[in-house]
Amino acid sequence: MLLLRCYPRITDWLFEVSGIDLRFLPIYSYGFFVALGFIVAAAIAAWELRRREQLGLINFTTKTVTTGEAPTVSSLLINALVGFILLFKIVAIFLDKEAFGANPQSFIFSMGGNWLAGILGAMIFGGYSYYAAKKEQLPTPKIEIVKVYPSQQIGDLVVIAAVLGVLGANFFNYLENPEDYSSFAQDPIGSLFSGLSIFGGLIFAGIGFGIYAYVKKIHILHLFDSVAPGYILANGIGRIGCHVSGDGDWGIVNVAPKPDFIPQFLWSNDYAHNIINAGVPIPGCEGNFCNHLLLPVYPTPVYEFLQCAVICIILLSLRKKLTIYPGVLFSIFLIFNGIQRFTIEKIRDISDRELFHVLGFNLKQAEIISIGMVIAGVLSAAILLRIYRAHKQ
Repeated sequence: MLLLRCYPRITDWLFEVSGIDLRFLPIYSYGFFVALGFIVAAAIAAWELRRREQLGLINFTTKTVTTGEAPTVSSLLINALVGFILLFKIVAIFLDKEAFGANPQSFIFSMGGNWLAGILGAMIFGGYSYYAAKKEQLPTPKIEIVKVYPSQQIGDLVVIAAVLGVLGANFFNYLENPEDYSSFAQDPIGSLFSGLSIFGGLIFAGIGFGIYAYVKKIHILHLFDSVAPGYILANGIGRIGCHVSGDGDWGIVNVAPKPDFIPQFLWSNDYAHNIINAGVPIPGCEGNFCNHLLLPVYPTPVYEFLQCAVICIILLSLRKKLTIYPGVLFSIFLIFNGIQRFTIEKIRDISDRELFHVLGFNLKQAEIISIGMVIAGVLSAAILLRIYRAHKQ
């Protein structure tokens, strides 16, 4: 059912299949699957980094940690502020579920909230912070030098990928669709997670990873190899979010008769109840998200998920064999990812996409970047293998 129609909010699906009513918490499907993708990618990357650390291929760094200090004013203020904001908003959400459900982004980022709950939250968080610090306080603070491995810094990498990924995805989307910038100017928060270009996110996140690896003295090629399998699978999981929410990321019209051996969810979809209200009204449906496409289309996000899952399996199967050739696994990832995206673009709906004229061909931005990724992957793999083989001789 989840793949045959749209559920813009995952809580709507949960209510339909289980009767559990959490619809006052409008957890949007796209955001849910993107978050799930980040979790899966982080787990795979940490797992692979630990393996390479155990082989002695990635060194640790050290940092100085001071324990047993007395409570500091800055720490107490930060914890009190966090407590204030959390209860200020959470209590307001439960007291005004309708306003929150109508527009969660505007509600969260508004100045509205429950002041009494916020003050109580500040007292609880600040008080607990003071109690915990006093409990651990020593007569003389203890200074220790601890080892820090890259696998322990996966949280930093997730934040970099999330922040720079969204910024890069938006930047490339506005390059391809300048008209979208007007909606961003009118509603920055609401537009921040719409119209994303996945390649823009990859490029910006890659640059961020490179800078982070340089600053933290992490072997950049081993880092990229470790991240690649999880990233491609996270990309596929994110596409399921596109499919379930019905955000317009679908294929061209497909009205051909369905072969008996192909499931309906793999053949065509009219994206009923899509989040962007594309198409025509559904008879008898009332409320939000009551449209469906007049003609069914190829469910390209489902195809992309399957492609990404296969690529992830291939990369995971090659990772041990290619461990002695740092960077080659990432090069293969670039090749596969480029081919995957180029092929899917052939059946993706391009009615709202600008075409670029390159060497006599009309190409989409994604196709141009796909070709560049394949070329970069082939060249980098060839260069790296040549260098490694030369060193063996």
